[in-house]
Amino acid sequence: MTGQISESKIAEVRERSDIVELISQYVSLKRSGANHMGLCPFHSEKSPSFSVNAARQFFHCFGCGVGGDIFSFLMKIEGLAFPDAVRRLAAQHGIDLEERVLSPEDEARQQQRERFYRVNEIAADYFHQQLMEHPAGEEARRYMKTRGYGRKAAAEYQIGFALDSWDGLRLHLEAQGQTVADAQALGLIRPRKQGDGHYDLFRKRLMFPVYDLSGRVVAFAGRVLDDSKPKYINSPESPIYHKGRVLFGLYQARQAMRQSGEVLVVEGYFDQLALYRSGFPQVVATCGTALTTEHARLLKRYVQRVILLFDQDAAGKQATFKAMTVLQEEGVPAAVIELPAGDDPDSFLQSQGVEAFRRRLEKARSVMDLFIDDTLSEAGEGIEQKARAAERIVAQITGLSSELEQDLYLKELARRSGIDLERLKQLNQKVAAQGAQLQQKRTRIFAGQSDGYEYPLPEPPPDEPGREYTVAAEKKREQTPVWSRAEELLLCLFLKNYISRKEIVTAGGLELFYHSDAVKYGQLLLDHATDEGIDHKTLYEKLDPDEARILMGLSALDQGQFGESVNDFFTGCLQALQREQKKRRRDELHEKIRRCEQAGDSEQMEKLLKEFKNLK
Repeated sequence: MTGQISESKIAEVRERSDIVELISQYVSLKRSGANHMGLCPFHSEKSPSFSVNAARQFFHCFGCGVGGDIFSFLMKIEGLAFPDAVRRLAAQHGIDLEERVLSPEDEARQQQRERFYRVNEIAADYFHQQLMEHPAGEEARRYMKTRGYGRKAAAEYQIGFALDSWDGLRLHLEAQGQTVADAQALGLIRPRKQGDGHYDLFRKRLMFPVYDLSGRVVAFAGRVLDDSKPKYINSPESPIYHKGRVLFGLYQARQAMRQSGEVLVVEGYFDQLALYRSGFPQVVATCGTALTTEHARLLKRYVQRVILLFDQDAAGKQATFKAMTVLQEEGVPAAVIELPAGDDPDSFLQSQGVEAFRRRLEKARSVMDLFIDDTLSEAGEGIEQKARAAERIVAQITGLSSELEQDLYLKELARRSGIDLERLKQLNQKVAAQGAQLQQKRTRIFAGQSDGYEYPLPEPPPDEPGREYTVAAEKKREQTPVWSRAEELLLCLFLKNYISRKEIVTAGGLELFYHSDAVKYGQLLLDHATDEGIDHKTLYEKLDPDEARILMGLSALDQGQFGESVNDFFTGCLQALQREQKKRRRDELHEKIRRCEQAGDSEQMEKLLKEFKNLK
């Protein structure tokens, strides 16, 4: 349920819960005077500095400084939003939260999501059973053994096998009372191109279920057992799965990530499994996509450092440097482990062993260090090429949040390139000044913040660029859009790709909005949205300065909180807009009833009164 929770109920949950009892489920605590002490679950330590006070119902770590009440602990240890933490504790103590009743539309949407989770759960059990027990799964079991995995690993990750059958899963789901429509919405089955009926998407593939942070299956990845293509088929995005916000293995790895303070990010599912079983449980894999801003924000909640371990080819390096930029923008330090050419983590562990990999991990180098080496190496010895390479490197260094780091990398660049250090510092200051000036203009003109794309700026008038430009900017700021808070938040969620085009259309599309400005910008976003999300580059290239300013302002609404509980924000917006629609319809009916009464049209008035009562 996703209704609002009253303050009195939150207080009741807090009073009925015992923080020592809860934390003892995660940490071994020993009494020490008035407190209980243990090893902090949020950073690695050898001497206990994690204190829990039963009288105050409060915890605090003297090592890393983290602290809070029972809700804070559950949110941090399980990665939950506040409402979900309250619900979790309420369920444990049998407390009825009496949350606000959902509208019929919201109830239907919530029921749909629950059905989707159930379909995936049944599918995961079905695939797992085929791998573990079905005679036709013998080929997959042999393949798993050649990769070094037995029944234990398969059970821990619920790995399964899709039989070489066109409708095995479909028939099983139907036998379990699930609908074809739900299975198709999740991408498990597809309609036949000719004739009636549907066929299974995954056939003769090893199946990896993808879990969300609550341990629910939201998607699948299917791998072939040979060298045929495509090697992997992944579930399409759905109302319960957005690949840019989900990491394979995070559900299993999050506790180890908190304790170690770092995470290994790999590309392949078998790479994740190989590292996990070899004693490196702090490992996750991207789900067939590049590392996104949402991924970086998610990892930032658990770790202080990200270690990238992608392929060693050109594409792998490109992915590494792109991930470096994304992490740098979020203020997360990034390192990289280099393996021999042709090796991935799985093959390296099999050929070289665990200790060899541990030594590589201990020697993980900064991604910036690798970027400097790689960029200078590509430039060669040409003066002009080396200068351009230095400019690229300085621009990347300037983006570092630590001035000390900037200074050290500039010195390193000077040593490796032979360019005078003072020249590099001057260039660094110039780039920083340009960035600050650009940000100031963006803030002044657009009242927003950049989200990674270089948005087009309006040019100053040609005659008097100083005075007129400032006045024009002030006038632009006065041209604020007219829309409700719910419309504004919904547009922001859509703009930031937290919700998909399909979710907007399913919820009602442009009919959701009632202010003309909201309809206008909703249409703009729909026009530039695909199944992969909104194409921001194409979108902003077609906007005039006023339109760009308004969308920048929408973008700036997100300070990272939406990623924590997108579904709650989305549901809340829809509820508010639906209430407004009903209110406007009631007002409209009230006016029509008044007119019918004046005209003596009793038959029409009776119909309108009936509709009015139903809305009430």
